[in-house]
Amino acid sequence: MTTGKEQRLYCPSCGENVPTYSIPSKGGVELRCITCGLPLSVESGPPLRGLGAIMVTDDDKLFRVLLSDLLTERGLSTEVITCDSGMEFLTRTAERLRDQSPIQLAILDIIMQPIDGVSTALALRAVERGLKTAHPIPFLFLSAARLDDALTKLLGLCRPAVYLNKGQDSTPDKLGPRLDKVIERLLAQEKSQT
Repeated sequence: MTTGKEQRLYCPSCGENVPTYSIPSKGGVELRCITCGLPLSVESGPPLRGLGAIMVTDDDKLFRVLLSDLLTERGLSTEVITCDSGMEFLTRTAERLRDQSPIQLAILDIIMQPIDGVSTALALRAVERGLKTAHPIPFLFLSAARLDDALTKLLGLCRPAVYLNKGQDSTPDKLGPRLDKVIERLLAQEKSQT
């Protein structure tokens, strides 16, 4: 791995221009965000469409509605289920698991009360292990807080999982394309784990 201190690229996860590092890949060298590790030099495939059920959990009603509308308008989901807390998310997810109604993606705000997003995700991972779920639900974590080493470590416990800084470039016209790229990366991560 080499750092590309002179090479700065826009990272859709972090929502800003970031320093990069490079790693060898099949096609040569891949540039990644030095903060979150998201590949930045990889060509995208066809746009994601119709992923099925996506659960959006955020304690801010306006942001829940914004995300739900973006996911629907961009054709990313055929069903968006919104929750206002980690408790509601766990209840509704357990009901869907019981009823064998799949969830293709869970979007969780990190800073929520009484259970934060990472604790909510860890609780779901325990439930999935107890139920011997074949494929864990991928998580997209949102926060206005910047990604740091402690949060990166926690996200690693929830894999497959990625992070998106909702405090940067969060207007609908910029957030939509960022969601596309980050969700695409998350689903690629999920496939590589199975």
